[in-house]
Amino acid sequence: MAPKIWPLERGHIVTSPFGPRSGGFHWGVDFGWPGGSSNRPVFATQGGYVTRSGPASGFGRWVVVDHPAADGGGTTVYGHVIPEVPVGRRVEAGERIASIDPDPRTNGNVAPHLHLEWHRSVWAPPGPDRLDPLPILAGAAYPIAERRPVLSG
Repeated sequence: MAPKIWPLERGHIVTSPFGPRSGGFHWGVDFGWPGGSSNRPVFATQGGYVTRSGPASGFGRWVVVDHPAADGGGTTVYGHVIPEVPVGRRVEAGERIASIDPDPRTNGNVAPHLHLEWHRSVWAPPGPDRLDPLPILAGAAYPIAERRPVLSG
C-alpha cells in the first residue's frame, strides 16, 4: 500500500472539517497551526504529478497533484498556499510542495490556513467525487521536519 502523509507537520489542528457548515457545504478540510499558520510548509500526502500550480479562483493560489494508482489514486488539492513546485513535476509522499500563504485576502479574510481536498479520481466540481480527507489520512505518518542549518556563533 502506498504511504500517506499528513500535509502539515505534527501539531496541526483541523480548523474547519469536511461537510455542512453555515453558508453551505465545505468540500475539503482546513488545517491550521496553534499560534499561527503563515508560511508553514505544506507536504504532498501521496506521490504523484503536479497538474496545477499557481493562481486559482477562490484559493488565491493552489497546488493540485494527480496520484496514479500505484501511489494510492485520486487527486489532492492544496489551497491558500504559495506553490513551490511546477506543473509536470513528480513529487513523492512527504515532499514539501508549498507553504501556507500569510495573506488573509487570498482565503476569504480568515486566518491563514491550508485547505485540502481529496478527489476520487481527477479534479471534480463539488459533489460526490470529493471525499473527506480525514478518514483517508487516518493512520498517516507525519512529514519529516525540515533540517535547518545549525548556526555557530
